[in-house]
Amino acid sequence: MDARYYANLMIHFMNDGTVFVLPAVLPLIILEYGLSFRTAGLLSSIIPFCLGLFQTPIGTISDRIPNTIMLRLGILIVSIGSFIASLFPSLLIPSLFLIGIGGSIYHPVGYAYTSKIASNSGTGRALGIQSSSGDMGNLAALIIAGPLISIGGWRSVFLFWGFLCLASFFISSFIFMGKGNTLRTMSEPLSTTKSEAKPEPNSESHAPPTQKITKGTTLSLLLRREAILIMVLFASLGAVQRLINTYLPTVLFFQGTDITIADSITAAMIGAGIIGGIFGGNLVDRYGAKKMTLVFFLSSSILLIGAFFIRSMIPTVVIIFLMGIALWGIYPALYLLMREATSVRIVGTSYGLLLSLGMLSGIASISIGGILMESSPLLIYPFAASIAAFGAMLSTKLRSN
Repeated sequence: MDARYYANLMIHFMNDGTVFVLPAVLPLIILEYGLSFRTAGLLSSIIPFCLGLFQTPIGTISDRIPNTIMLRLGILIVSIGSFIASLFPSLLIPSLFLIGIGGSIYHPVGYAYTSKIASNSGTGRALGIQSSSGDMGNLAALIIAGPLISIGGWRSVFLFWGFLCLASFFISSFIFMGKGNTLRTMSEPLSTTKSEAKPEPNSESHAPPTQKITKGTTLSLLLRREAILIMVLFASLGAVQRLINTYLPTVLFFQGTDITIADSITAAMIGAGIIGGIFGGNLVDRYGAKKMTLVFFLSSSILLIGAFFIRSMIPTVVIIFLMGIALWGIYPALYLLMREATSVRIVGTSYGLLLSLGMLSGIASISIGGILMESSPLLIYPFAASIAAFGAMLSTKLRSN
């Protein structure tokens, strides 16, 4: 496997891990600064706001500029933002904006990179692995947060991830430059061949010959009925996942759970999500993207209702674990559906738009969730369940694949 592919996954891991630091330490920030849940929701919306605002234009740019340059630029900005959050606490808000701006670069570029080099027969699996590399960063952020907090407080967590992001910048630069060609992607398929193929001298702007290039303007492709349905579905998924990711440690903490245990339970959900991303990708390749989208959205809604009514710790942990599999399992299906509904030649633009919509809907759900939590933190569960149920209903309108 080409070393540049592993560099891409490494950057995804560091990027998403740093972006997830705030939810892991949010309960302590609330206590230190005496924030209300509503204010905490606004603070938590900064990074999703940047991701939602910048990912679409960055996705468009990524169809024209070498991916390797943009990937390194993004992780460097994230590193700077994390250092500022740790060393200058009075600049926490500007530092979160920096992390959000840098983080917005990775996703449309990284997913476009993977989609361009994956063969049709294994695209679901390839996108599942790509998604899981970021989820592993989220998992690491939650697992590491507890021990680091006990040593140096919540600021030490940002400092740690700042160093990791800076290291990944230098390592990836060495790998990309060592290949002698930062303007090319690897054309080796990521899918089902048993032996490794040598890279072809293809440009980043060219898709593998097995991928279909659909004619039409970018706007006309994005305004197709199927593409619009997928955008709404992705926005629904983003609203649910961002809401749960942001508030689950806080909900558990204010129910009397120790912060380390609360982060560990959330880490279990992310770990299950890693399994769900890979498992979902394989199921997509076997049963089709539409069917798996419906199954996972419906399962998520049922599990969220269960989390609201069940109070015992062990059943709650089991539900949260299954919820991770269901929520993360949807992503490979939606990425594949979007590529098929539009064109591989605008994959950076279409993925950037999806990610922006997911983040913008996440801002709305976080803000509404903060208001609901003023009455009861548990209200985020039925709120998220209603959105997931809407996604299940809407997925029945997708074209069969």
